[in-house]
Amino acid sequence: MNKPPKKKPDFRMTPQRAGILHFLEGNKSHPSAEDIYARLRRKFPGMSFATVYNTLQSLLALGGLTEIKIDGSRARFDPDCKPHSHLMCVSCGTIADLPAPKLHPARAPKGFKVLRCNVEFYGVCRRCAPGTAKKETSSCQKKKRR
Repeated sequence: MNKPPKKKPDFRMTPQRAGILHFLEGNKSHPSAEDIYARLRRKFPGMSFATVYNTLQSLLALGGLTEIKIDGSRARFDPDCKPHSHLMCVSCGTIADLPAPKLHPARAPKGFKVLRCNVEFYGVCRRCAPGTAKKETSSCQKKKRR
């Protein structure tokens, strides 16, 4: 039995959606939906959190965005859809991009075709590493509380 083709989500461009796309373009900070909403709500006072969330879900469905689940407290988003890995500072939550490791499963079960691989690394960034100046550490702690 043939499955009906998946319908692509309707992506009507609005000023709010254009603002979200502009914010994401080239963004390397791996923002959460909350980060995006907080950053754009002054520019678009009538924009709701639901607008941000729904726009992100549409972009995910269209393949223009990747959801990163490295941060257990919230989903983060990456506009760079090329294969790469991530490294998260366990102290302040900063996420950095890393080149994708060339990994292949030693033995995939028969009939399995690997489509993608997600490798996550956790560590401590330079600002949070022991032995750094107090000023740098305190700015890192402030970022953690935001």
